[in-house]
Amino acid sequence: MARTRARTKTGKYVADDPSTPENEAWVDEKPEKKPSKKAVSKKSAIDLPPIGSSERKSLILQGIIKE
Repeated sequence: MARTRARTKTGKYVADDPSTPENEAWVDEKPEKKPSKKAVSKKSAIDLPPIGSSERKSLILQGIIKE
């Protein structure tokens, strides 16, 4: 768990209230995991353009799909 600054919904830092014993400006939470590039870049067979189209050839050249 990492200790990070607390933020509001708009992204601004939360200030500490000195009248409370708890420090509201810091929170202990796990960082969110980002999806891997493989999971994002792979396309399913349903989403692929038809064989022989220029769109499919560009995906092959980019290395996103194999022939």
